[in-house]
Amino acid sequence: MIKTDALIIGAGPTGLFTAHQLKLIGLNCEVVDNLDKIGGQCIELYPDKPIYDIPAVPECYNCWRCWFI
Repeated sequence: MIKTDALIIGAGPTGLFTAHQLKLIGLNCEVVDNLDKIGGQCIELYPDKPIYDIPAVPECYNCWRCWFI
């Protein structure tokens, strides 16, 4: 069992932003998603367009670099 302060369901921009903010205030969290990559609906609906608003990722395409944050 993983001990954590918060569980975030969804690895889209909002879930990642929430994880980032929780860590800033000192809480540990786990992010789970049913997709095999981060980005949520943005990555699924627009796989060839860059996404600029994912925390800690300057630019994200539907690529392997985004899977290992």
